[in-house]
Amino acid sequence: MISEAVKIPISEDVLYDDNCLVSPERRKITFTTLIDEERPKEKDVVGLDAEFVSLNQEESELRSDGTRSTIKPSHLTAARITCLRGQGDQVGEPFIDDYISTQEQVVDYLTQYSGIKPGDLDPSVSSRYLTTLKSTYLKLRYLVQSGVIFIGHGLKKDFRVINLYVPKNQVVDTVELFHLPRQRMISLKFLAWYFLKINIQSATHDSVEDARTAIQLHKKYKEFAAEGSDNVRAKIKEMYEYGRKIQWKIPDVEEEDADNQVAML
Repeated sequence: MISEAVKIPISEDVLYDDNCLVSPERRKITFTTLIDEERPKEKDVVGLDAEFVSLNQEESELRSDGTRSTIKPSHLTAARITCLRGQGDQVGEPFIDDYISTQEQVVDYLTQYSGIKPGDLDPSVSSRYLTTLKSTYLKLRYLVQSGVIFIGHGLKKDFRVINLYVPKNQVVDTVELFHLPRQRMISLKFLAWYFLKINIQSATHDSVEDARTAIQLHKKYKEFAAEGSDNVRAKIKEMYEYGRKIQWKIPDVEEEDADNQVAML
């Protein structure tokens, strides 16, 4: 971790510098830059999600007792980092949606989980806002320096892989908010289906969708908390009980639609 990250002042210019590696004619902009009135300040909410690709395959060996031992773990690197507005008229809209170029060979794009496809990280063919890790890293450091509150799901892993130090009081992780002691961690997909009544990650993961969902879940949590801590615990307990009942399997969307049509007859 880079614990001194907030000690060296970062200029707000990093949020506005155009360091895209893709030509203007080909790049597709999927974010709206912050305006002066939206300049990050202490306690502002920022939804964050990151997607990763693998630079090498995990290597393991078979032990004499039949179990496998990891010799060399897979190495992940950030491939897309997205930050969303957490307040204002454009709440839930991205102001950073950077794809990260890498000089190393990608052995697995983990597309099912990352949404990243071959070509997305190649400046010669990509249509994404492709930039360097350093460029995006400086943007994140500026946000940390500004005192914003990051909201996301599983942020501990994201920050670890990105190698970014963020004080605990600047992090709200929905995987922790909706968790009971000594119980399993709940996926963002299940939380979204249960509490928000929406289906996400139907085909693949998308960092904008995931960060936006985390913001919505945080809002739902605050609604529960407004009625007291006992209400929060009761709501989460009900979720665990229902999850165990259906073995944590979200009903198929088509089945739900069919059930709804029958109910309307």
